[in-house]
Amino acid sequence: MKLYPCFKVIAMSMKNKLLIYLRLSRFHSGASESLLLLVGALIMGQREIIPLVVLFFIGLLYHICGFVLNDYADIEVDKKSADLTKKPLVSGAVPKEHALIFAISAGVGTYILALIFFFSIFTFFLLTMAILLGGIYDFYGKKILGVSDFIIAGSLAFIFLFGASTSSMYLTTIVYLIGLAIFFGIVFANAIEGGLKDVDHDYLSGAKTLATALGVKVRDGCILYTNQFKAFAYWVVAMCFGFGLLISFQPEINLWRYDYLKPGVVIFFLVVIILAIYKLLHLQLFDRKKIKRLYAVINSAAGVVLLLMVYPLIGGLVITLILLVLPITWYIVFNIILYGKPLQPEV
Repeated sequence: MKLYPCFKVIAMSMKNKLLIYLRLSRFHSGASESLLLLVGALIMGQREIIPLVVLFFIGLLYHICGFVLNDYADIEVDKKSADLTKKPLVSGAVPKEHALIFAISAGVGTYILALIFFFSIFTFFLLTMAILLGGIYDFYGKKILGVSDFIIAGSLAFIFLFGASTSSMYLTTIVYLIGLAIFFGIVFANAIEGGLKDVDHDYLSGAKTLATALGVKVRDGCILYTNQFKAFAYWVVAMCFGFGLLISFQPEINLWRYDYLKPGVVIFFLVVIILAIYKLLHLQLFDRKKIKRLYAVINSAAGVVLLLMVYPLIGGLVITLILLVLPITWYIVFNIILYGKPLQPEV
């Protein structure tokens, strides 16, 4: 009986350590990247539950590897922001060496699962490109001016193609079009949304992001946009919409042929995206929480649009609903577990 308090202390210590590592890995948002692999596989005809579950875990490990490496590489930059003092590496809750081992282990885990369940030269090439580009971005993303956001976008496009390739090596035209739409969507998320989220300390630390390079800065609490930055943002949005339009006219989808309900819902979410983007690019006061909320609205609405468009290819209403609900539920549940609140992680 005397040993019970000791075991209780050890259990609490292990629980706290686990929570810290889950925060470090941004576990609350991991399902969104896993969704890319699932959608790719489903579009190519995969319907077996075990391969889909394995792909989901590969997506989680890829997500953990990328985000932990990013925090590892950015620790000195993050220390310059008063808003980021609670991040596990900035606060010292996780030693840098342990974070690096954690990230490498997650990366190795993706290969082990891929080797056991999906081995082929093509799938390993796509997975390697995804992890390699992600690593280049993590360590050099704020030093390579003008291309870093395209590098991470390439990483996520390749992880989507990897998911599709696990069902068949012969990828369809629509898979490549979706890959390009994802590519430009990630460019926007990273260069515009992510660039604005960190612009208050990126320009002070000399980090070479597109936002800072195009002259965006924070002065006296106000965001100072430039015309060049807005022009780039709207160009990326136009590319996303262009590829989305091409996808909608593909024979396998033909979004505009059947009825008015699905096109009407797609148009509604497109309007939501446009309004949120306009709001994001016309904020007057720098507010990281508001930027992150707009980020969530834009990305969530874009995910809904993509799933509605590929609905005929992914196996019907039930699968579509699961794919819609899964990342939102995952995000809310793990935000509550990790931060005690459903929609505002402290990262």
